[in-house]
This record gives sequence, C-alpha cells and structure tokens, in this order.
Amino acid sequence: MSDSPQPILLLHPGTQYSFQVARQLFRNGNLYQFWTGFALTDRKWSTRLLQACLPRRWHKRLANRVIAGLPSKHLRTMPFVELKAIRKLGRGASHQSVLHQRNQTFQQRLPASAIKNASAIIGFDTSSWIIADKARQLGKPFFLDQSIAHPLVNQATSELVANRFPEWSTTIERKLPEVLACESREHELATKIVVASSYTKQTLVSQGVPAEKIVINSYGVDLELFHPPAILRSRQPLRFLFLGLVSARKGVPLLLEAWRSLAPKEAELWLVGPITSQERRLIPDLPGLEIKGKVPFEELPELLRQCDVLVFPSYCEGFALVLLEALASGIPIITTEATAGPDLIQNGREGFLIDSGNLDPLREAMKYFIDHPSEIERMSVAARQCAEKFSWDSYGDRWQKILQEFA
Repeated sequence: MSDSPQPILLLHPGTQYSFQVARQLFRNGNLYQFWTGFALTDRKWSTRLLQACLPRRWHKRLANRVIAGLPSKHLRTMPFVELKAIRKLGRGASHQSVLHQRNQTFQQRLPASAIKNASAIIGFDTSSWIIADKARQLGKPFFLDQSIAHPLVNQATSELVANRFPEWSTTIERKLPEVLACESREHELATKIVVASSYTKQTLVSQGVPAEKIVINSYGVDLELFHPPAILRSRQPLRFLFLGLVSARKGVPLLLEAWRSLAPKEAELWLVGPITSQERRLIPDLPGLEIKGKVPFEELPELLRQCDVLVFPSYCEGFALVLLEALASGIPIITTEATAGPDLIQNGREGFLIDSGNLDPLREAMKYFIDHPSEIERMSVAARQCAEKFSWDSYGDRWQKILQEFA
C-alpha cells in the first residue's frame, strides 16, 4: 500500500473497540465505510435530538453505541440484525448460537459493492469468515483483528479453572464445531492477523497459526478521561481494586484466597464488575471486602482514582483494557502473564507480574503494597508514564503502518 490514503472497509456487527478503530482510520484519512449492527454518530443532528428527548435512564444504554467524531457518510448499520439478536438473548437463548447466527447474517447482507470498492478489509474474529473468503476471491487483502486468545486455549483454560474451583463453575458452553470451523477459516484466509498482546499471539502459534502471519498492536486508552487524581489519596485505608467480570476465569476465587490469608487490618478490596447471584453467594464475608457490582463506564475514571492498586489475576485474556485504564489513572497493577501485562509493564516498576493460578506470588505482591505503601507513589508516576505510550492515536498510527506494509 502507498503512503497516500486508501479506502479501508471496516466490519464489526457489535461494538467492542471497533468504534476506536473506525475513528483512527478516519483520522488517518483511510476509512471508506464502517459497517456495524447498531450505532449512531454524534455529528448527526438526529442523534443529539434523540439524546435530548430520551429519558435519562436510556442515556447509559446508548452511550456505547454513539461514535464520537465520525461523519455519518462513513457509517453503515444493520440495526434489525442486532436488535433481533438482542431480543433472542433477552429470552434466554444460547449466547453462542445467537451471536454466530447474527454474525453470519451480518456478513451475508453486506453489499458486494462495499468489498469491491475497498482497497483492503478489516474484520473481527468470529464474524469474518464469509467476508474473508469474498476478499480472497476479489484479491483484496484481509486483516483479521483477533480480540481474544485462541478459542481452544480459552476453552481449555476455562475447564482447568472449573476443575480447580468447581463451586464457582457455571456450565461451560463448549464452542460449537461450526463456530470453531469458522474461526479456523478466518485464520487461514487472513492476510495478516492483528492481535493486541504477546499472550494472544502465543496462543495462536500454539494451535498452528504461523507466527509470521501475526502482528501485535496493543490497544490504547483515553488519557484525558483516565488520569491520576489532582490530590493524592491518604491511602488510609489502602484500597485494592478488582475490575472486570467477577468470575473464576478472571481469578476471583484465587484473589479471595489471598485476601483471606492476608487478613489486612488497614486495607480494603473492592470487587467491581458484573456478578451473577450464584457467584455473589459464593463470596465470603471477609473484613475489608466490598462487592460493588457493575458500574457504568462513565463512572469508572472516578472510581479508579479512589483506589491504590489494581489486582487482575486472570487466567486468560486477549488484552484486558482495564490494565491500561488503571495505569493511565496512576494506579500500579498486579496481573498475570496471561494478559497484556508483559507488554505493558516492567516487574517492580509499574506493578508486578505473576504466574496465573499461583496463590503465593499473588499474596506476596499484595503484601508488598500493604507493607510498603510509600512505594505506591513511585509506581504511580511510572504507571502514568507507561500509559502515555499507549494513546488511541498511537494505536491508530500503528494500524496505519500495518496497512501500509502489508496491504
């Protein structure tokens, strides 16, 4: 691809971070069209009117569907495909089956002209096998954005965790054979596979995906939204934060074991994130432990500024954006090698890296902060400096280089 702007077609039936990719492609003058399920652009008067007329409680529901700064001429949607899937999920249908059908319908309804008029196509894992095949037929480069670890590694990890913490185990929904086949086809057809972490690359390579086909592009963070507090906390009590889905795969049972054994008198542990009633019943009443539950995204920056250390002992992640959000907020992190942690921090500088599933290193890392609270200030400065290397604009610039080199 030349250095001049090229028409890139971006496809994602849901949300995730695809809105950020769309914004960055537009910023660099490369976005042809962004096709998605349901989205609004803040540059359209009808969006502003809708926001003004809707009750306040609906604003939060629409927040992650509004793309800031993207002209409507670049946005194409299939709202009925998305709304049909949402309705089925609300009725209790299988999450995996519903999304697989949604993704298939989304691809089938994409106009052929969209692919023909693009110089290259970017699609996302689990929703691109049909598009990737059409791109190859037309001789168009196809870039697969792989947001998670290889599905077989992810599944094996879930089963391992379920065996270790059976009381935490909800029914593991194994990947349907047709879904696995479609994901394998995506890996085969992709010109390049773009992943966000070294760990994700390792899982793909372990399952036979050629290493030379994979490019790492770490995500970004909004450095204005997530920032350290203007006035530092007194750190009394010292406050640890877990932020994410409260589940066994995220390492929560292990974290609770560590907290129970530490039994700190001058510290708190906040669990923030979606939690089922079944898992809430499994959490013991421990001193200093607070279950906050799910918090709206717009409240996360201030919540992070109320805490001192992020603890994220996950067994398997594609990246974990919360790591960057914490670092940008000046919060040191404790996380595992099965996240983007090794790509972001140096052990002992911005936090600590530990082996997933290992209780002793997790306990010792937390104990270090309890015993040396003055170290948090040093690590906080390093954390913010680290995050400043990972703005969304930097992420977009790296995408630009990838497209220029391989398309």
